[in-house]
Amino acid sequence: MKELVKEWIKAAYLLALRVLPISARKTAKVLYYATFAGNDAGVIEALHARYGQDFVVFATPKAKAQLSALRAAGVHVELLGRSRLFTQNLISYLKSARVVVVDDYLPELSLVAHPRVIMLWHANGAIKRFGWGNPATGRRPAGDRRRFTTVYGKYTDILTGSDRMGDIFVESWRVSPDVIRPLGFVRSDLLVDQHPTQAPAVPVLYAPTYRRNPRAMRAVLAQAFAAFAKLDVPVLVKLHPAVTDAVVPALPANVTLVATPLEDLYGRTATLVTDYSSAAFDYVLCRDRPHVVFFTPDLADYAQRPGLQADFAAGALGPLVQDGAGLVAALNQPPDPAVEAALAAWNQYNDGHAGARLLALVADSF
Repeated sequence: MKELVKEWIKAAYLLALRVLPISARKTAKVLYYATFAGNDAGVIEALHARYGQDFVVFATPKAKAQLSALRAAGVHVELLGRSRLFTQNLISYLKSARVVVVDDYLPELSLVAHPRVIMLWHANGAIKRFGWGNPATGRRPAGDRRRFTTVYGKYTDILTGSDRMGDIFVESWRVSPDVIRPLGFVRSDLLVDQHPTQAPAVPVLYAPTYRRNPRAMRAVLAQAFAAFAKLDVPVLVKLHPAVTDAVVPALPANVTLVATPLEDLYGRTATLVTDYSSAAFDYVLCRDRPHVVFFTPDLADYAQRPGLQADFAAGALGPLVQDGAGLVAALNQPPDPAVEAALAAWNQYNDGHAGARLLALVADSF
């Protein structure tokens, strides 16, 4: 009954937005929906420079870190709360736009018919399953599933950095291969331009995926920290901002938590330890000899929900280490050229010019 009530609320919300008229004072030619700070790699400011007040950004709270700089540059930014789409008729911007650029799922796209909806996505590659690839999606209420199908069907252009990721988009969203655009993953432009240091300043960087269950998050960190304590080198740990201090176990003497953005650490890092994150695909762009270790003690849980891409689960991107002893052993192994090549294949079209190609795609719409 609870799920049914939620479905009714969502349907009523979308119906209310549908009947709102387009306001002459709230129109846009191009709208950018930003759910992650910095994912655009400067494209937002370039779009503002080209389209001025005909360009509007919808930003979620997760993108808030970027908003001050954008507003200082004169970009028209609207911070969402979804209630504002209705109470202030911000939906008018979305309804009037000729081009919509998104980096994540936007349910309100189900209301409108745009000639062009460009999906950038927010990850360079995929380890976890998403969309219809996640078994939980097929168990959602019928109204949710209809809306997913409608929104996925709005994507006219899906940018990808590799043929492999393009195949995953087709499978995960059940879209036509004709909408896949091998133009590059836009955020990779920031990474391609980095110059890796010859002597990495960071021997080991640990960047784990966020777990919603605090007990599960703490358990994974505790196992990793116990393994790191056996090393004779410093280890930096970059946690998801949603991880609270209460979840973090006591730090070994050689382990330090850092707030530095990952993209500023990749080029200085000898070995990246991660798990189900797309960080591995970004990291290999920044090192001549990247060394990636996947520490996955909860592999069985992730294989069930949300599910894992077949090549990752088979170890094609590197061995999947599931305990502390295995982690220490893997850290003491040299990089495997075969693993390096497998990861690099996900950056097939990432040459530093993806943003320029996106701007040309938008311009072709007018």
